[in-house]
Amino acid sequence: MAFKDENGRITIDEVAAQKDVRNLLKSKENLENVSAKLKEILAVAMEFSGKTGTVIGETAQQLEKEVLAAIARVDETVNTIQVTVKTYQTIDSNLKDLITGTK
Repeated sequence: MAFKDENGRITIDEVAAQKDVRNLLKSKENLENVSAKLKEILAVAMEFSGKTGTVIGETAQQLEKEVLAAIARVDETVNTIQVTVKTYQTIDSNLKDLITGTK
């Protein structure tokens, strides 16, 4: 259901929001795969001798931090979308009850 404001503009499209959540969760899965690969790279880099291994390891650690931050942002975005949709569902339900006099 699409939620509309007092001017008739669509404010929340529940179907589109759920599609966005699915896409975000897919992205999170991909980011988690990247994180796992970076951990593998870091483990291999530790076996190197000299500066090459150190530089590879430092770069992998930095990328890992960035990937984990991106995963956290995805989680936050998914949560925000879900809370927003739920809020509008509650508002819609309350308005419907008010109009029909069922509560």
